[in-house]
Amino acid sequence: MRLLKKAFDRGSQQPLINPLPEHEPQASTAAPYWLDQQDHTGPACGYAPFLGSDHTYPVYRNVKNYGAVGDGKRDDIAALQKAINDDPNSKTHNRYQNEVSTRPALVFVPGGTYMIKSTLDMRLNTILVGDPNDRPVIKASPDFQGEVLIQGHDYATPNGAAGTTNFFTAIKNIVIDTTNINKDKKAIALGWGVAQACHLTNIKIMMPNFSNGHIGIDINQGSTVAVSDIVLFKDISFKGCTTALRQSGGWTAVLQGATIENCSKGVEIPLGGSAASLVILDSTLINSGSMVKFPDSSHDSGDRNHQIVLENIDITGTNPIAIGDDESVKLSNRKHVDTWIWGNVNPGVYQTGRALTTKRSPGLLSNGRFFTMRQPTYQKYTNDQVVNVKAVRGHE
Repeated sequence: MRLLKKAFDRGSQQPLINPLPEHEPQASTAAPYWLDQQDHTGPACGYAPFLGSDHTYPVYRNVKNYGAVGDGKRDDIAALQKAINDDPNSKTHNRYQNEVSTRPALVFVPGGTYMIKSTLDMRLNTILVGDPNDRPVIKASPDFQGEVLIQGHDYATPNGAAGTTNFFTAIKNIVIDTTNINKDKKAIALGWGVAQACHLTNIKIMMPNFSNGHIGIDINQGSTVAVSDIVLFKDISFKGCTTALRQSGGWTAVLQGATIENCSKGVEIPLGGSAASLVILDSTLINSGSMVKFPDSSHDSGDRNHQIVLENIDITGTNPIAIGDDESVKLSNRKHVDTWIWGNVNPGVYQTGRALTTKRSPGLLSNGRFFTMRQPTYQKYTNDQVVNVKAVRGHE
């Protein structure tokens, strides 16, 4: 789909659709979101390309069509899970353990508060997308059963225990809320042991302030192959967590543009985990504990995992910035960190806490941080300003 000023038939100057004005579409307050207003059932709908001639498989699904209410009172877990798992054309009528890589799903969640009493399990090859104009809240009920609110790792895949088999999973425009769970009870907002072609966009995680058991995101495994196995998180905010991000597995994690507020600690790499290295970039720590807690591997043999890079970090508070797993201070408190490295500054040259200055080209910066841009949602445009090119004759 794309924004279109005018569409013409091949070899003709006759427009096929009522053209929009010759100028660019004008942004407005768009409600409802155009994505849900498109035709998802007609000839121009999205097809699952590896299902052959089966053009009736529902790639797109709205959770409201599966019975979800989103009133903040009713338990919506069954409806949400049904929307993710539904496969009406298969023998089992379920994507669970059913060649899900050939059965993609784009699951739309309108605005509202969706109370759930148990874990919502994502499937491989699934995008869970909320309305960016009215971000939906997926919230644990007071009697929530389990530890993980949303499990992004699909354990139903053939080698489900391996994070490297979890591909093409995304969550966008969603608020995850664990504030109804006792702050002293273990709770994980999002399990994210995933691999290639996975991403989180416009996610907010809400937890009880200074909780003793809540974790925002738990990476217990997984990798990607792009740029030396990187799992990348951008523009994510954590509030009230015991631990904003727990990295016990995976290769390298990059946390960029994060805001960590009223949390007991920012990122924890637990002792005995398989995590290799961590980069925290262009981020803010507000009234929280240390930005990072990690095992000191400087005396280890071999690759010496647990290598840390902090770059362009703003701090409000009085706690140390980096501490070891034994609570020893590795980097004392300060208001700003330009660049600080614990690990290999150069191959074979291991540094135990070296401060550096990173020169940044002004052309790469926006408000003092590296310029980034989220994938466009075109949320300010109405449905009549968005054209599905498959609906234009000659472009099917």
